[in-house]
Amino acid sequence: MYNDLLLNRLVATQPDDDQDARIQDLIDEIEELNSLVGPEAQQLIEDLRPRIVTDNVYEDIEEHASFGDRMADRLATLAGSWKFIIFFAVLMAVWIAGNFALGTRAFDPFPFILLNLTLSTLAALQAPVILMSQNRQASKDRAMAENDYQVNLKSEVEIADLHRKVDALTDALTMQTRMVNALITARQKELSATVRAMEHNRMMAMSSHPHTSMNAHME
Repeated sequence: MYNDLLLNRLVATQPDDDQDARIQDLIDEIEELNSLVGPEAQQLIEDLRPRIVTDNVYEDIEEHASFGDRMADRLATLAGSWKFIIFFAVLMAVWIAGNFALGTRAFDPFPFILLNLTLSTLAALQAPVILMSQNRQASKDRAMAENDYQVNLKSEVEIADLHRKVDALTDALTMQTRMVNALITARQKELSATVRAMEHNRMMAMSSHPHTSMNAHME
């Protein structure tokens, strides 16, 4: 009930950025605690429990990516494929074979200076594009690692809280078992004392009226 009210209040009064900042503050505070079972830790766990720390990092990054970032990823994907290698191998073979076939009319005769210039320009442009894509991938990996850390930390504090509750239930069950055993023992002693008292009263009654007991026996 408390968690539901807290979550509703947070959603109604705080924007998403503030919630993310509050979640990070709670995680930082929990990380600094020496014990996860103390009252302060339990209050932080109660505050953190209704908040969702799992996030689709890749989707968030793609939503804020620029056109250049998307093109860099696509070009890097294309440049790192067998299609690109086969295409350029075929293009170079056609280029060289065509210039050999043209002979003196070749637009790029041996040693194919124009081809070398084209390949050098392509490599000079391709390298920064690949670095841009790698930097974006590194940012995604860092964001994913941070999100995994938050999820793991929340799982850790939740497990610690569950252990605390299980220990409390175990202690309560042990105490109840001892109380039940004590009640059973006391009840057994009470019944034994009642049986002995009844036997004693019966023997006293028989000893105080021996003739009546003998006549009743003879009849």
